[in-house]
Amino acid sequence: MLARVRRFWQGEERLLVSLFPAKLGYSQVVDDAAILQHARTSLPCLAQLPGVNLPSFSANFGTISTAKYWGGTPRFDSTGGNIYLPPVANTLDEAIKLEPLPVGDDAMDGAHGLRLYRELCAELETDALWMRTPDFQGTLTTAVQVLEQQELLMALYCEPEQAHRFLDRVCSFLIDYGEYLKRETGNRICGNIWPDTFLPCDLGMSFTEDLMPLLSVELYREFGIPYLRRMERAFGGLHIHCCGDWGRHAPTLRDAELQILAMEFHYPHTRIDEIACLEHTVFIPYILLDQQTQFNDQYAYFRYLIEETDTRIRYWFVIPGDDEAALQFAREFGGDSAAGSG
Repeated sequence: MLARVRRFWQGEERLLVSLFPAKLGYSQVVDDAAILQHARTSLPCLAQLPGVNLPSFSANFGTISTAKYWGGTPRFDSTGGNIYLPPVANTLDEAIKLEPLPVGDDAMDGAHGLRLYRELCAELETDALWMRTPDFQGTLTTAVQVLEQQELLMALYCEPEQAHRFLDRVCSFLIDYGEYLKRETGNRICGNIWPDTFLPCDLGMSFTEDLMPLLSVELYREFGIPYLRRMERAFGGLHIHCCGDWGRHAPTLRDAELQILAMEFHYPHTRIDEIACLEHTVFIPYILLDQQTQFNDQYAYFRYLIEETDTRIRYWFVIPGDDEAALQFAREFGGDSAAGSG
């Protein structure tokens, strides 16, 4: 199955389907014993699902793992279901003076995830398990978690040189963070905590770029592209999560000639016709059913993409595998089962 994944990234197939047992997920669980128990339970289930589902451990402590290195105390919101980290700097000057903890600090999520990964590998007596990084935010999204968002956005206009100084330091840390996780797993990193595609880290790195929808084309060209280029030089291919309205940036990404292996998009915020200019990029589609009226369910949308868009456009579908419709779609379009080692 790993060989098939590598062939896919080389362009030899048009689409892949991955399922995951959502009801057995362990996102933002704060108890290590519970995380490991969820992982033990989900891995055998994963192996039985149709599609491409290589065995991996997700070190998922919420979307705060990179920003925590700069300080702050994580909190849960009023629902108790979403963890967040209040910014630790209120001004750009304060942010520039901050020094993040070392990437290997025992109290941080990188080391925490590695401990659980190693414990699970030892318990299962396997060297075939892969690890998904603790949440890997990109440069802009890490920066806006460290520095109050409005201050960062104003700085892009009013203090561009200082903004670049801060972003450059953040990017350097993220490169060290990614290299640390690769090194400590023996290059067994296969992606970020979301989405559940599978990207061996010798091919590239997966991260989040969720500030992109808030920026104009001009601002993103100036303050986004240089740090994507640095990430590309460090890691190779770029695998980008962005769940907002980013279609207007597709020509900028194309013209930058970056090696963007994959990009996630969410219809109707972003439409395939806007982003198809990224000719060598795999797209990871999602649909917000309550914000559109054209498609009755996600499978109708997925079939539209498969049947009605240019056959040169390539997709990786990632779906919760907890109902018969998901299983049927994966059997129809996903090819062989992923059961086995990787």
